[in-house]
Amino acid sequence: MKRLPPLKAMQAFEAAGRHQSLKKAADELCVTTGAISQQIKLLEAHLDVELFKRLNKSVRLTEAGRACLPLIEQGFELLGDAAAKAQTYSEQKLITISVAPSFGAKWLLPRLEQFRRKHPDIDLRIDASTRLIDFAHDDVDISIRYGAIKEKGMHVESLSHEELFPVCSPHLMTQCASLEALSDYPLLHLERRSADKSFPGWAEWIEDNGLNKDAFKHGPRFSMSSMVLQAAIDGQGVAMASSVLAADDLKTGRLVRLFPQSLRAKYNYHLICTKSLSQRADVVKFIDWIKQEILA
Repeated sequence: MKRLPPLKAMQAFEAAGRHQSLKKAADELCVTTGAISQQIKLLEAHLDVELFKRLNKSVRLTEAGRACLPLIEQGFELLGDAAAKAQTYSEQKLITISVAPSFGAKWLLPRLEQFRRKHPDIDLRIDASTRLIDFAHDDVDISIRYGAIKEKGMHVESLSHEELFPVCSPHLMTQCASLEALSDYPLLHLERRSADKSFPGWAEWIEDNGLNKDAFKHGPRFSMSSMVLQAAIDGQGVAMASSVLAADDLKTGRLVRLFPQSLRAKYNYHLICTKSLSQRADVVKFIDWIKQEILA
């Protein structure tokens, strides 16, 4: 067997080549730029070939660097697959799941007991966050996100499409005389979506139904969907509800749907993990379970 170059040196080269930047590679690997440069020089000395052209403020792969980078990337992916395969034989089954706080509170948390009863040998750790997950370094196995998929080269499962429609507490009203009559009630707004057409809300629903926008600008603003729905349950106004997040509240009667008109969101919920981890037995069981539950 040929003597392999140092693993750290290949890791530094792979990151620098992928980013075309020593600084970005250093940030990713949590080391200094000097340490990345030193590791690359070590690899070049081992291979006796120049892998990067050093420019004033940047680096550029040489022909040799461009030729070997894809193979090294594949090698690290195979190492990940091997580690994931070994983990399938581990007796401890713990899945760390990163979920957006509102999805965790309104949809996942009420169903965790169902999963535990079905799979008592699998423990779940829930991390409420909307940050972009770095699966190579973060202690996270699965992320569940809404919107455009930003992670590259991952295993992605589409979970559910989302529709949006007006809801309120039955204590506020059980039906609305007309669309125009909504302007008599406070509207509860999800502020983080207000400027993004990819995430339709009150403005788009009002426009879609031919109503006067100026009559519907009033009402409090919230930064989380779960807060909007809770304010509606408390009778504070009318919310533009997600069909996914409001499902349980509609089923139990805590909220009522006011009109049949709805908006189809551009994006949906996705489950994201590495391709190697998607083959792990406990992860497969969780994916199968959540896909069945969210469509139930």
